[in-house]
Amino acid sequence: MYDKVLTNKAITTDYNSSVPQLIQQIARWHCDRNLIDGSTDKDQYMKLIQEGELSDNICKNKDIADDIGDIMVVLINIAVRNGLSIEHCLEVAYNDIKDRKGTMVDGVFIKEEV
Repeated sequence: MYDKVLTNKAITTDYNSSVPQLIQQIARWHCDRNLIDGSTDKDQYMKLIQEGELSDNICKNKDIADDIGDIMVVLINIAVRNGLSIEHCLEVAYNDIKDRKGTMVDGVFIKEEV
């Protein structure tokens, strides 16, 4: 069932070598522009918040691929600055949510209090 949903949503579970390579290229891009040593987590978080085009384009039914990509670029910066990999961050988040139970309220998942 889930594979069908993922396929219908055009999400693939086949991560080829291009994803890790892109992450490395983006990390290098940050280093080459002094955005690792020359910035702070706070600065990068503020940049993340400024990526508000996602909300605007969702509301206007416009393409959101670049907006999601921009957010991921900033998140890669924050991860690199803290010695974390995107894979590790996703694993930690998944382990946090994998057994979570809750209900949908107006299209939003509300987690069950434990």
